[in-house]
Amino acid sequence: MDFISIIKNYFRNVWFLWALSLTLNIITFLFLYFKIKPGQSPLALHYNVLVGVLWYGPGRNLYFIPAIGMAILIVNFTLFRAIKNRQDFLAALSALVSFFVEFILLSAVLFLTRVN
Repeated sequence: MDFISIIKNYFRNVWFLWALSLTLNIITFLFLYFKIKPGQSPLALHYNVLVGVLWYGPGRNLYFIPAIGMAILIVNFTLFRAIKNRQDFLAALSALVSFFVEFILLSAVLFLTRVN
């Protein structure tokens, strides 16, 4: 077996990445709901290390973070289902990108909890 076929066999079954991405999205939503408790009161929505808090707004706007993550997850999963039989690498790449996006969004929410 050559190296390329080993990589193809590894990425053929990427369902664990989809499950992990969905789990990270749910954790992000629940973390917002229980830790920050966004409501109508103004919260920091965007924080920059150099400047500090850039945007304040209603806390319910923080729910856009997991909503955008879910939208990206759905689009990538649709692309995955469409190309999984023709392009194994691109299908696996869509799952990997979804995982990294969810991880980045979760880390953004974790940093926002330190500010709020």
